[in-house]
Amino acid sequence: MCMQKPISKTDKGNALGIFGGGFSQPAKLILIRTAENVSTIDAYNKVFVGRYSFESLYTPEFICEFNEDLASLAKDMRGTFFGTCRGIDLCNPVRFKRAIYILRLYNIKTIIVEGGDGSSRQVAETVKAFNEYGINIIFPIPMTIDGINGGESAGIREAVKLSIRDTEDMVSTSLNTRDDEAFGVCIIELQGRNRDDIMAKVLKDFDIRGKVADFPLNELLLKVIPANYPCNYEELIEEVNSSYMRTLILLSEGSTIKMADLQNDIKRKVRTFVVGHRSQANGLTSPEDEAYYNEWVDKACEVI
Repeated sequence: MCMQKPISKTDKGNALGIFGGGFSQPAKLILIRTAENVSTIDAYNKVFVGRYSFESLYTPEFICEFNEDLASLAKDMRGTFFGTCRGIDLCNPVRFKRAIYILRLYNIKTIIVEGGDGSSRQVAETVKAFNEYGINIIFPIPMTIDGINGGESAGIREAVKLSIRDTEDMVSTSLNTRDDEAFGVCIIELQGRNRDDIMAKVLKDFDIRGKVADFPLNELLLKVIPANYPCNYEELIEEVNSSYMRTLILLSEGSTIKMADLQNDIKRKVRTFVVGHRSQANGLTSPEDEAYYNEWVDKACEVI
C-alpha cells in the first residue's frame, strides 16, 4: 500500500516526517498536521511520511507520499496509522549506510522527527552524520506521555485524563466493597516510566476537586509512591494495616516499591489495577486539545 516509486533528484529535495517512541495519543494528529503545513510552504518538492518510526528510514515499503487520501485514511483508523518501532539504533553502521542509500533514493533532504526522550537522543547522536550527506534531521515537537524534564509534552494531557478516569472507576467499585466487615485497599499503578509527571497531574486534579470519585479526600487513606522519591516501606505497611479507612495507594511506574510486595504484606483485601497501554492511544484528544497542538505545529513549521 505504501510502496512508492523512487523519484529523481531535484534542487529542493523532499521532506520525510516520522513519529518515534512509544505511542502518544495525539501523535497521528500532529504528524498529519505537520505534513499538511510543510506541504504548503513550498520548501520541498514532496512530503513523505514514514511508518514504524526510524525503521522507515531504511525500509522503502514504510515510506508513503503524503496526500489527502493518506491523511483521510490515517484519520479514520483507530489508534495510529503510522505505528512505531523500538530498538532501532541508527549508529549501527550497516543500518545507517542503508538509511543513507534509501533517503538519497527518495531525495530526502530533511527528516522531521517527533517523539520522546529516546527519539531526541537518536537525533542528537546522528545529526552530524546525516549532515555530512546533505540531510538535515530535526526534532521540533516532544511527544511522550512520560513527560519532558522542564517542559510540556504532547500526549500527557490524554494520559492524565485516562488515569483519572480509570482510577475513579476502580475506586468507585473496589472501595465500595467490604470484605470481612472491613473496607479494602485499592492499588493502582500509573504509567509514566520512571517519571512522576502523570502522578503529579492526577493528584492536582484530586486536590482541586477535594475528592476521588465520590469519596472526599478526608474519608480516604491516600498513599502515593512516586518513582523519584524515597519511601519507608515498613512505615507504609504498618499504617495501611492499622487503618480501617478506605485506602488508595497510587504507584508511579518504576517506583522501588512493587505492587506484588504490597499485595503480599497488606493484611486486608487488596485489589490491583495497572493503567498501562491504555494511556497511549485512547481517543481522548478533545477539540480544545487539538487546537492547542495545532498551535505547536504552526510554531514548529516556522522553524522547519
